[in-house]
Amino acid sequence: MDPFTLMMLAVLALMVVFMIRNSRKQKADREALVEKVVKGANVMTTSGIFGTIVSVDAEENQIVLETTPGTKIRIHRQAVTSVVEKSTPAATAPTQTAKTATTKPAATKPSTK
Repeated sequence: MDPFTLMMLAVLALMVVFMIRNSRKQKADREALVEKVVKGANVMTTSGIFGTIVSVDAEENQIVLETTPGTKIRIHRQAVTSVVEKSTPAATAPTQTAKTATTKPAATKPSTK
């Protein structure tokens, strides 16, 4: 065999190894997500809707999601993209006191000369 053919076979074998590795990683990520999708979890759907899981129906592959108090929607189980971890508001947003707050200067009319 010539060196070019050997090089092409090596590249092909490397591609197959990486595809199998990526497939296994995605499968493990999906399984981890399925374990986290339980009643009471805060989730985000594929369409960007955030809510809390009220119930999970494994037989029908459906989830009842409460988006706002009193508003419940029924979605397919695979529409859940991620489980959102709650963060404390003090850690995410800096507090601002009245003394440090800045105000914008009043708008002035431009002079027309």
